[in-house]
Amino acid sequence: MMRAYRKSIGYPVAPDAGRDGAVLIVALWVLILLSLLVSSIVFDMQVEAKITSHYRKRFKAQYMARAGMEWAKLILSQAESADSSLEDEFPDLYLATQNLVRGVGVRQYRHQLGEGSFELDLIPEQGRRNVNRLAEEDWREILDQSGITDFNQQDELIGAFIDWVDSDDFTYANGAESDDAFYQERGYKVKNAPVDTINELLLIKGFTESVVYGGSSELEDEPAYRGIAGWLTPCGDGRVNVNSANREVLLTLVELDEFMVDSIIEQRAGIDGTLGTEDDGFSSVDEVLSVTGAGSSLRGRITVDERRFVRVTSIGEMYNIRTGVWCIFRQQGDELIPVFWREELMP
Repeated sequence: MMRAYRKSIGYPVAPDAGRDGAVLIVALWVLILLSLLVSSIVFDMQVEAKITSHYRKRFKAQYMARAGMEWAKLILSQAESADSSLEDEFPDLYLATQNLVRGVGVRQYRHQLGEGSFELDLIPEQGRRNVNRLAEEDWREILDQSGITDFNQQDELIGAFIDWVDSDDFTYANGAESDDAFYQERGYKVKNAPVDTINELLLIKGFTESVVYGGSSELEDEPAYRGIAGWLTPCGDGRVNVNSANREVLLTLVELDEFMVDSIIEQRAGIDGTLGTEDDGFSSVDEVLSVTGAGSSLRGRITVDERRFVRVTSIGEMYNIRTGVWCIFRQQGDELIPVFWREELMP
């Protein structure tokens, strides 16, 4: 009442402190909420910018890997016709074509392209064992080397594989045809035809992830399996290209012991002992037999220059982001036919 009286006679009136304080608090809350909203928007923009930048770089890396695959096609197409003019202008490309012709293959071929680069491997696919042409003794060598040494387990794996690829419905010793409980429970039949990919082995009874790609042993106190996938291929005529096969694959040939395999690896590096140079590789099967002292039974099981199927790996890199393309090409005359293709982001 006094406040109203003082106001009526013209005296100054003090502001309502409680009301003004409430207004100030509301204003502060509004500012805080606006600040949080702006911060949230800025944070979202930064995250979206980083995601967009990552995908842009990844996209560029993918096309860098595909560019590498096109360069690999150039190497494959030029392998037979490369001449000295190519050597003068592109010495690295010329050397790659010659190593491919000799059956040695190409490893870690790196090429800079603008801000990115790609790295290529072109390896004749017959540096691996053709899984569809393995005899029982070959299977035993492969399984032994992978860490599967139990004879009964080997019998079951070999029998199951034979029943999967043969054309009849008669069960091989220790094998499994379509009437086996393993296939009945999974609802599919055996193929009765050669496998088309190594991953197909996982459909066959006994061929677990550990057996095919490596992992814990299924038997107690046994070391882990090494995996057989890296030594096998569904391609080729069954002969092994000794100029491109790794040590493990060479050891699966029953005619070769460790000493012979070590001699092959040493001699195929040439006089300079360095891989990737002009003197790499054996020039003939006779030269391999001479170096190893192996018997004539090895002659029909190896080759030094077969490359009708070539496995190409192209790793593209852009701003530390890497993507890979894996392909198997079949060369038919002047035509390159992809029979396998996979792309994925690299770690």
